[in-house]
Amino acid sequence: MTADLEAGQLTTEQVANLALLAVAQAPAYASTARLVSLMASLPVPSDEPQDFWFQLWQAADDPVLLPGNLRHQLLRAIDGDGTVLADQLLSVLAEMSSDQRTAAAEVIGKAIGTEHLRGYEADYIGELWLREAESAAWQILHAYRGRTTWDEQQEFIQAWKDA
Repeated sequence: MTADLEAGQLTTEQVANLALLAVAQAPAYASTARLVSLMASLPVPSDEPQDFWFQLWQAADDPVLLPGNLRHQLLRAIDGDGTVLADQLLSVLAEMSSDQRTAAAEVIGKAIGTEHLRGYEADYIGELWLREAESAAWQILHAYRGRTTWDEQQEFIQAWKDA
């Protein structure tokens, strides 16, 4: 579809197909928004040599977490396509050792702050952030591999009716 296409030129079937596609992609869009929101809760990149992002890189021992390596994927996610960011973050998180994950969680938790979450330690807050990022990333990737055509959706429904 082009931006100048008038809605009156669409048939009822085309509108129904667009609605089906939108519903099929809704989980991916919601998870992308959640992942972008999580990224927005972290400090913005700075010119300081020992900033948050440097500390996170050191803790996780993965240069993928440097702003220059995340910039394109994050901007794409802000535009609605979070698949590349999700894949990149999920890969980094899956490859972390337990010591690296603990160190990264502490860096993240300290950066997010716990003033509004009194009684919780920074490392716990950071671990919650990591879990939430993993969950959002997985949901994005899972949603894009789901049933996206009308026939696939009908086959799914029929199989459950027949069960």
